Amino acid sequence: MAGARSVVGVDYSSVAASAAQRRASELGLGCHYLVAEVPGVPLRDACADLVYTGKGALIWMRDIDAWARDVARVVRPVGASSCTRATRPFRCGAGTRTSRGSGRTGATSPSRTPTTTFPGDGAREWQWTLGQIVTAITTAGLQLQVLEEYAEPFWRPQDETNAAAWSGRLPNSYALLAQRPL
Repeated sequence: MAGARSVVGVDYSSVAASAAQRRASELGLGCHYLVAEVPGVPLRDACADLVYTGKGALIWMRDIDAWARDVARVVRPVGASSCTRATRPFRCGAGTRTSRGSGRTGATSPSRTPTTTFPGDGAREWQWTLGQIVTAITTAGLQLQVLEEYAEPFWRPQDETNAAAWSGRLPNSYALLAQRPL
């Protein structure tokens, strides 16, 4: 929480939001978790100093432009930032949907095999390019302040897959900081 007076977490999985709320309560942190989807998060306009989209969260956003507009809507102007650090998509093409571990992708239709892992049965992953994410953020009216790429992997596959991304030869994640102008 690093000095924040209040923190609101949002997750579309009631299991994840409940687990996070229990953990925050156990640690005595002033965090409140909502079960909601982004876009459409039930928060008032310009209510947040910082919107943080955690590692790997963007793959669950079915509409990257609507996500960016919602971030721009809830973050306060000047001095307020939107920060995201997520795994960089490299396995699939832009805007495709895939199921974790299925290996199947399609540009206009969901994969045939939904994921059976977190966050739950039937969930779809959406792969967005870094260019699509930056374009969505700037089109939503946020100004890009920082964009850095990192080679260290966020996760590794359970099988024996060997890829350049796992050996530190390609960017595997990034940090992006954007600000809502006055």
